[in-house]
Amino acid sequence: MTEIKTSQILLPEGGAHGQLFYILHEESEQLTNMPFLLGTIRAEFPDAVIQLAVVALEEDLQWPAAESSEADVSATVQLAPRLAESIKSLEHDIQMGQNKQGVLSEATAVVGVGLAGSLVLGLTLLEQPIAGRIITFGAAFPAYPLDLSLDTTIHLLHADRDMAVPSTQAREAHERMALLQADATIDIAMNSADSFSEVLIGKMFERLKTCVPLRYWRYAAESGDDKEQDEVPPASLH
Repeated sequence: MTEIKTSQILLPEGGAHGQLFYILHEESEQLTNMPFLLGTIRAEFPDAVIQLAVVALEEDLQWPAAESSEADVSATVQLAPRLAESIKSLEHDIQMGQNKQGVLSEATAVVGVGLAGSLVLGLTLLEQPIAGRIITFGAAFPAYPLDLSLDTTIHLLHADRDMAVPSTQAREAHERMALLQADATIDIAMNSADSFSEVLIGKMFERLKTCVPLRYWRYAAESGDDKEQDEVPPASLH
């Protein structure tokens, strides 16, 4: 099974833990813009817990082809058991972080970079949403889901000249999510080969601050004009 290790946990100065940012990247990667990401999270979300995790992905891990048919996708667990195990391992590690820090899934953002981001997108294949936001830089779906819950908002960030994962895959993924009426956005940095650039990191925070999750609109529609209802929407990242 793919091993996922926590490399760093940054706690807020106050006692309250408002959100959890779980960031996953490959162990071998040297990401020069990671300090910029961490610093901006702390500035924009001072009550957030930041958990930095690394993964050493096996070279022979079976990644289904991006053009897999929907019939193939429905059998992902059978076709790629090691990949399914890796996704479940990631889910378990995120849940452990949520439980330890006392943060709900609605207030969790899972961020994935590169191939590790593709593992993060695999979380969309789970039956139960694990996070309020899934954010990836230069990633591709390991398999396309047949259904997507509005309880998770997905943000794809990609450089148009990314050599590892062509931006056409990100565009196709967004089109497929649109067909599923999912809550998803895409930002493509033009004339760039770096999907984990300061420009796209800035776009991530722009999305977090301006994109109201569709589940809030759904909640408002379901609540209607019932004045006696005392419930409020769950905490989230916005």
